[in-house]
Amino acid sequence: MEPFTAHPLLIWIAQHPYWVGIAIFLVSLSESLALVGLFIPGALAMFGIGTLVAAGAVNLWPALAWAVAGAIAGDAVSYWLGRHYREQLQTFWPFSRSPQLIDRGVAFFHRHGGKSVVLGRFVGPMRPIIPAIAGMLGMPPVRFYLANILSALGWAPAYILPGVVFGASLGLAEAVATRLAVTVATLVVAIWGGAWVISRAVLLLQPRIERGLSFLQAWSIAAPSGRDRHLRKLVASLLDPTQPESRTLLILAGLLIVAAWGFFGVLEDVLTRDPLVLIDSSTYHFLQSLRTPFGDAIMIALTELGDAAVTLLVVSAALIWLLAQRAWRPAAYLLAAVGFAAALTVAIKAGLRLPRPTPLYQGINAFSFPSGHATMSIVSYGFLAVLAARELPARGRLAVLTATFLLVILIAFSRLYLGAHWLSDVLAGLAFGTAWLALLGIAYLRHPAPAFSARGLMVVAFSALLVGGGFHVSTRHADDTLRYAVHQNIRFMAQQDWWGGAWQTLPAWRIDIEGEYEQPLTVQWAGSPEYLRRSLLGAGWREPLPLSGRNFLLWLDPSRSAMELPLLPRAHDGRHEGLALIHPVPGQRLVLRLWQTDTVLRETAQPVWVGMVTRETVIHPLSWFSLPRDGRDFNQPRQTLLDSLSGVPARLARRGEIPGPVDEQTIIWDKQVLLAREPEMP
Repeated sequence: MEPFTAHPLLIWIAQHPYWVGIAIFLVSLSESLALVGLFIPGALAMFGIGTLVAAGAVNLWPALAWAVAGAIAGDAVSYWLGRHYREQLQTFWPFSRSPQLIDRGVAFFHRHGGKSVVLGRFVGPMRPIIPAIAGMLGMPPVRFYLANILSALGWAPAYILPGVVFGASLGLAEAVATRLAVTVATLVVAIWGGAWVISRAVLLLQPRIERGLSFLQAWSIAAPSGRDRHLRKLVASLLDPTQPESRTLLILAGLLIVAAWGFFGVLEDVLTRDPLVLIDSSTYHFLQSLRTPFGDAIMIALTELGDAAVTLLVVSAALIWLLAQRAWRPAAYLLAAVGFAAALTVAIKAGLRLPRPTPLYQGINAFSFPSGHATMSIVSYGFLAVLAARELPARGRLAVLTATFLLVILIAFSRLYLGAHWLSDVLAGLAFGTAWLALLGIAYLRHPAPAFSARGLMVVAFSALLVGGGFHVSTRHADDTLRYAVHQNIRFMAQQDWWGGAWQTLPAWRIDIEGEYEQPLTVQWAGSPEYLRRSLLGAGWREPLPLSGRNFLLWLDPSRSAMELPLLPRAHDGRHEGLALIHPVPGQRLVLRLWQTDTVLRETAQPVWVGMVTRETVIHPLSWFSLPRDGRDFNQPRQTLLDSLSGVPARLARRGEIPGPVDEQTIIWDKQVLLAREPEMP
C-alpha cells in the first residue's frame, strides 16, 4: 500500500473540485449573511480549509476565489435585506430578542461611516450585521459595493492563510522551525485566551459589580447599627466619594499582608506535595524544549522591559509629571501602588525562600516566589493605565488597557520561556498584582480627583519606556543572553549504583502537562538511543510514520490498521519523546517511547532514559475517523521488549514504594521495571 492513501472524503474532494468550491462559497456566504451569520463559525471553517490546502487536498487560489465570492454575495444579500425592510428588520428573530445587536450596529456605523463595512468584516458579532445596517441607513450602493469587495479581498486570505501556515508547519523537518512555531502558537493562545477571558468577564461582571458597589455604598451610609457600624464606616470610606479613603486603604493593606502571608505559607506546603509542583516542572521543561536563538533574543528583550530599572524609570517619570501638574492624589496613588507591591514582593520572597528553576541572581532576588517581574509589571504599567483610562473616552480607554495587558502578558511569558520562574511564581505574581491593582483602582475611581491630560501622561510614560527601556535593552542584552542561556541540571550517577538500585530515584510515572500521573514508566535505558534503535529494528520493531500534516490526515481513514498510522506524540514532564518505535501484533501495535532524563552515568557519560511499552488499539468512532487507545496491560508489552533485546544486558527489577496509588482497575502492572544498558566496548 502507498504511504498515503487519502480518506474517502479527500478522494471525493480531489474528484469534485467544483463541489468543494461551492461548499466554500456557501460557508463564506452564510458566515456573512444577516441573521444566519451570527451562528456560523466561519473563522474556524476557513481555518480548516487552509489546513486542507496545506495537505494538498484543495488548491489555494480557487479556495480564495470561492471564499471572496461568498463573502461578497453574503454581504450583498444582507445589504439588500436592510435596504428593503428598513426598520422592520428589528422585528425579525434574533434581533427581536436582542435589540441591542441593532443598536450596537447603528452606533458602529455612525462612528465609522462607510469604513464600517470594511472594519465590520473583521469584528466578530458585527460581521453579519453591518451590511444590513448600511442598507437600512441608506448607504449608496456604489460606496457599499466598493467597500464590500475590498473587505472581502482582505478577509479571505486573513482567515485561510493562517490555516495554510499551520498545516504546513506540521510538516516542517527543521527542529528549530518547529520549536519556533510552537512557541509562537503557545504565546498567541496565551494572549488570545487571556484577552477572551478578560473581555467576557468584563461584559458579564461590569453591570453586576456596579450594582453591587452601589448597594454596598447605600448600605454603608445607612444609619449604623449594632456590631456592623465599624464595617459600614470602612466600606463607606472606600466607596463614598465624600469620605476620605486613606484609613481604609491602610487597614486593607494590612489585611492583605496578613492574608497574603498566610495564603502563600499554605501554598508553599501545597507546592511541596501536590501535583501543582509537577505542573511547574512540566511547563518548565516544555518551554525549555522550545528555546531557539531567535526566540531567546526576543524574550530577553521583553523580560528586560520588566526589569526594576525600567519600571522604576517609567514610574518616576510619570510621578514627576503628575507632581508638576499638581495632580497630588493620582501621584499618591501611584506611589502607594508601586511602593506597597515592591515591599510585599520582597517580604514574601524573604519569608518563603523558594528557589528558582535555575540560579540566576544573588541575594533576595535569588528566590522565585512570587515573580517580581510579573507583580511589578502589572502594578506599575497597570496603574498608569488606570490613571490614564479615567481621563479618556471609551475607545481610548480600551486601547490603553489592551496595550498594557499585552505588554504585561509578554513580560510574564518571557519569564517562563527563559526559565527564570516556575509557572506558580508567575501566576501568583499576576494574581497578587491584580488584586492590589483592583483594590487601589476601585478606591481611586470612586473618589474625585483633579483632571489632568491623559495624553500628556501617556506621552511621558511611553517616552520613558521607549528611551529608557531601549537604552537598558541595548546595554544589558549581551550580558543577559549569557545569564538566561539554557541551563542543564545534570545529575551524575555511577553505573553500578544505577544498576544496583539507584534507578528507583528516577520517575515511576509519566507526568502529563497538567502535572497528573498517567502511565507507569516500565523501562529504563542507559546508553545511546541510536544503539537501541538499531538493535530493535533488527528484532522486528519499526519506525513509525512521521507526524506530518499529510500523514496526520490518515487518522481520518477508518480502514487503516494500527501499523499504518502515524504516532501521536506524548510528553513526559514537559519533554518530547527522544525515541519511539512500534512493533506489530495482530490487530494492534506495541509502542515504545523513551524520554531523556537529567541523570548521566559517570563512566560512560551517557544519559539514562525512562519510558514505557504500551499496547495500542485503534478504535473508529462513528466509523469515519480513528483514535488510539492504550491497553491496560503493561507487563506483556514490557516482556516483548525484553525478548527483543538480544545481546544487551537487561534485567527486571521490582520497585519498592511507588509515589501515587496503583489503580488495578485501570492498569495491570506488577511494579517491575526493565533495566537495560548499552554493552561495554570490548
